[in-house]
Amino acid sequence: MHEYMELTFLGTGGSWPSARRNVSSLALKRGSEVVLFDCGEGTQRQFQRSDISYMATSKIFFTHLHGDHILGLPGLMQTMDLNEREDPLEIYGPPGIKRYVSLTMSRPLPGLSYPVEVTEIDDGTTVCFDEYVVVARPKFSKLQQGEAVEAEDGSIVEPEQVLGDPRRGRKITYTGDCRPCEASVELAYRSDVLVHEATFAVESERAHEVGHSTAAQAAWIADKAEVRQLFLTHLSPRYEDPEPVEDEARKVFEGAEVAEDLDTFTVKFPPDEPPEVLEGP
Repeated sequence: MHEYMELTFLGTGGSWPSARRNVSSLALKRGSEVVLFDCGEGTQRQFQRSDISYMATSKIFFTHLHGDHILGLPGLMQTMDLNEREDPLEIYGPPGIKRYVSLTMSRPLPGLSYPVEVTEIDDGTTVCFDEYVVVARPKFSKLQQGEAVEAEDGSIVEPEQVLGDPRRGRKITYTGDCRPCEASVELAYRSDVLVHEATFAVESERAHEVGHSTAAQAAWIADKAEVRQLFLTHLSPRYEDPEPVEDEARKVFEGAEVAEDLDTFTVKFPPDEPPEVLEGP
């Protein structure tokens, strides 16, 4: 069991990059391993601005196939290749991810220096590794240009947590684009950290229409799920000042925080204190 676990937000904005926020990407570092969740455009540069190495990334999980969550993958893979990576890269995502990676490797990235293994996740798959598991929860299909897009939320859980002892192991839950629902509460139940999208501060009808959550709705999930810490991400570019988003969430969940790009949060073991916040540059 690694006592060292850190979350680094490589991108905390939604839809398109802004001067303040890059688009979605979250890096989890356990010991020397980095597991990446989503890879929006510019993620490779965000890695270089952080204290973690993209070459240490062993696995990438995609919540869904929207551009602001996947367009950084070709550039990141090419940068790994140019730096003579040899270790395999494992990629997991909803149906369609195999085709996307195949097209990427057949045109701009033929003949990589390292093997790439792609696994499609559906039906609430649990992916097991030596010291942790990743639990995926399918949610409703979002509409993108009139076509349904499969999407997932996920939790990364250390084995003791799976065995039912909340004082051992750690649990981190991360959502992609999603509406609030009881299934998210179940997935996030008693997480040490919940990273939940908050595209809107208010405007719940608009959020529901486009398949997103408000800050208050994210906080409702955190409160019902009895999580220890809530970080809000995927903010709309309209929010140059994140204070309205954070204020709305704190009306429901007092400890809610808006994550900023390159912020790092330490998840301690055993989980007896809230995560330590280390602000990025």
